[in-house]
Amino acid sequence: MAGRYPNENQVAKHPAFDEGVEKAAENEAAHIERAQELRPAGLSESELLVWNRIAPELSRLSRLRAHYVDFIAEYCIVKARMDAARIDLDQEQWVYMTTGRHGIQWKSRPEVAQLNDDWRKWNSLVAQLGLSPATELRFNDRQGTLFDGNDEFGGI
Repeated sequence: MAGRYPNENQVAKHPAFDEGVEKAAENEAAHIERAQELRPAGLSESELLVWNRIAPELSRLSRLRAHYVDFIAEYCIVKARMDAARIDLDQEQWVYMTTGRHGIQWKSRPEVAQLNDDWRKWNSLVAQLGLSPATELRFNDRQGTLFDGNDEFGGI
C-alpha cells in the first residue's frame, strides 16, 4: 500500500548533521591524542592494550588527568595480569589432585589465589575510578536534591 507522502521511507536529516559528525570525529581524535600524550613509559604490550582501551574513555569522562596517570597505569597492570592468569589457568586447569592419608583431594592451584587477590585490587581500582555502573553514580554531577531550591545546606 502506498503512503500519501512521496519518499516516506527516507529519514530527513537536520541541516547540521554532517557538521556534528565531523565534530564528533575531531572530539574522538582529541581524546585519543590526550591518552597518548599522558601514556606512561614502561607499560608492557598487554598493559598498553588495556591503556589504549580505557584511557580515551576516561578522557571522554574528564577523568584522565596528569596526576591520575600512575593510578590508571596500576589499573592497566593489574588487568593485564588478571587476563594472563586466566588464560594460563584455563589451559593448565584451575585445580590439581593430591593423594594422602585422607584420600584423593582436589585443591586450587596457587595461581587461583593470586588471581583472586588481583581481582580484589582491580575491583578497588574500578570503584575508585568510577568504572562500574554502581560506582559511576558517584561521579554524576546531575544528581537532584531532595529540596525544592530552598536547600539552606546546599552551600556546605
